[in-house]
Amino acid sequence: MKLLLKILTISFVLLNNSIWSQSSNSFYEHYTGLISEELKLTADLIKSEDGFTGFYYYEFIEDGTWITSKPIALDGRVDKQNKFVLNEFGDQTSFFRGQLESSKLITGEWVNENLEEPVSFALKATYAQGSIPLNLSVYNSSKLFDDQIGNPSADFNLSLLLPSVQLDEAIYSQLLKKIYYFIGFRGELLKQQQILSSLEERYFKQFQSSLGNIKLDSFPESFNWEKNIRMDVINNELGLLCLQFETFAKTGDRDGTLVKKYLVFNLKENKLLKKEDVFINDKLDDLEMLLQEKIRQQYRISEGSLLSKSGFFQDSISVTPNLYIHPGGIGFYYNVFEIAPESTGSSDIFISKNELLPYLKPEIQRLFR
Repeated sequence: MKLLLKILTISFVLLNNSIWSQSSNSFYEHYTGLISEELKLTADLIKSEDGFTGFYYYEFIEDGTWITSKPIALDGRVDKQNKFVLNEFGDQTSFFRGQLESSKLITGEWVNENLEEPVSFALKATYAQGSIPLNLSVYNSSKLFDDQIGNPSADFNLSLLLPSVQLDEAIYSQLLKKIYYFIGFRGELLKQQQILSSLEERYFKQFQSSLGNIKLDSFPESFNWEKNIRMDVINNELGLLCLQFETFAKTGDRDGTLVKKYLVFNLKENKLLKKEDVFINDKLDDLEMLLQEKIRQQYRISEGSLLSKSGFFQDSISVTPNLYIHPGGIGFYYNVFEIAPESTGSSDIFISKNELLPYLKPEIQRLFR
């Protein structure tokens, strides 16, 4: 009986080589904690098996005013004793280490080069008004070409964050529809398994069709396909839910492509926020100038140099609709080949809320106060 109960902690559906799971060992939580009277931490973290990832930001008092950082990506692991290390992505000088007491509480030390010494922290899962719980669902599928062992294979993997059914029904349906749209599903809402199976079937049909007229050699792995879609939370406060959709796709032995898209959903008004909902139209030209200034700072391009001479396609940069809203400000994300070639890479330009206030519509300004 104990073995049966352990097996049932993971619910799954097998279709061919497909596995859909919701495990008690994997979860998403929105954490907050007061480190001191002058330092706060907020984190949106996902634990999936032994992986531990997400985003955090900190707030501190300067001259009597609270200053909010930009969202900072975290990547780490949890061992079998539930001890974890979370590193700031691309930075080895700042990290968290400690104990995952439960999904609702994490404790430990924060090591940061800006701090004189490590500081203790305790973060609790909290959902104040304006934030919502989300459920983590993982879907993995694999298929062989012509279903023959030894042939090339295609992998299709999804890591989704979906709203709880306890949410207001109208908001639940609208948010769910937008999430499925972002991962490629078009049409009326169906049961989750039907939607995932539909996406899977379409992907494997493309794979099967692409190899139909190709003579396979002795290196089938050079024709393998892979597609991974994962969701992360950038912001779950202020009545706004900002989700990051990261898609990695690879066909054959060529380098894969990574694309990030952002969904900003107004929970109070039950609608998707777009660029035209956020910025004053007459201020877009001025905002473009500010964006170009920030790009120069980020890439260390002198004021007199043309952007087109420094790795960008054009000398002017338009305001992208691919943006995320965070308590500290707004991020403008340009994927590879949108404003620059692969050698330059993607561009993530974050501008603080104080700098952006003159360009924001009044209803958006109020979100930051």
